Amino acid sequence: MVRKQSFIVGNGAISSFMRSARLAALQHVVRPFFHFREGETISFAERQTDLSLAKVTRKLLGVSGLYSRTACTSFGLMHYYDSAPESDEVPLVMLHGIGSSGQCYIMLAEILRSKRRVILPDLFHFSGFSSPNNPVMNLSEHAQSVIELFAEIGVKSCDFVGLSLGGWIGQKIAVQSPEVIRKLMLLNSAGLRFGTITLRDRLTYLSWEKFQGYFPGIMYAPPYRGVRIFSPIVRRSLYRLLKDHTVRDFLKSIRPSDFMEPSLASIKCPVLLLWGDRDSFLSHQCPHFYLRHIKDIQAFYVEDCAHILCLEAPANVLEHLDRFFDLHINFDAPLPRLLGSFFGRYEERPVQSRARSNAADEDEPQSNYRLSG
Repeated sequence: MVRKQSFIVGNGAISSFMRSARLAALQHVVRPFFHFREGETISFAERQTDLSLAKVTRKLLGVSGLYSRTACTSFGLMHYYDSAPESDEVPLVMLHGIGSSGQCYIMLAEILRSKRRVILPDLFHFSGFSSPNNPVMNLSEHAQSVIELFAEIGVKSCDFVGLSLGGWIGQKIAVQSPEVIRKLMLLNSAGLRFGTITLRDRLTYLSWEKFQGYFPGIMYAPPYRGVRIFSPIVRRSLYRLLKDHTVRDFLKSIRPSDFMEPSLASIKCPVLLLWGDRDSFLSHQCPHFYLRHIKDIQAFYVEDCAHILCLEAPANVLEHLDRFFDLHINFDAPLPRLLGSFFGRYEERPVQSRARSNAADEDEPQSNYRLSG
């Protein structure tokens, strides 16, 4: 009788827990999504859901071998993930884009950490876990914060992967501190003035309605488009990231001296550029300009993908990582096979060098060159 009663009590506790879990999911995930997905306003509940998911992901990464760490810099406490914090081997550093965090690389990092020490920094002021001691940071300060992170954790040189803004920062470091970066891989990298005025205005006055038209130029490949339930959640999540005031503040801080056009010839390390050919977030002039002005560069279009290649075409990115950094990845292992089978592999073609264009976005007038204020 006692055993039966204990069994009933145990079942009751489990049922109570499941009801609580379902209620929490309903309150913090399902209801906010359906209530606000078409709205202009971003709710507190939506932001809390993003934060909760990021915290859970951080814990799971620690269990899997990507450890959460912080380092002191003059800009605040910088957070990063490190697969081998005690190692002194040359790391593979992967830096995210505007509004995002190091977690955008977790699919690739889980595979790469068996081959190299992997470091995923969180830039200040965006959606990661770094704690700034200032309200706004410009591009040079972001680059300096990464250099200070390296100094604090004993990284003297590294191989560097940069997505969008992360690629811009990688170029800055390669010019200012060429001894730090051995090889540089750019994924739809920002850093050139083409179309930057347009991008600033788009994001400064971003609305949910306008974002519907912009989204395919940021994430084009499935499952981020055309998949029921999942695609709308991704779309809304990206809208929240780009709508954040930290993105607008950064864009307003950009100065003419931040752009890389005059400095590209100074990049001495080997460079690999991958560019999603559906990208309308950045100007179509960018890959051609990089190809003409960086001395040691290979450049490829990834077809039917847009701006965020590490999420849209991770199998393509992984193959280039393997070749460019000599990683000797076993593509028959379970994780690489799963990545290839789920996301597929997209066709590629070389970026062709072409004569200088007279396109308006290549020759923006000097009066539009200043973005401050």
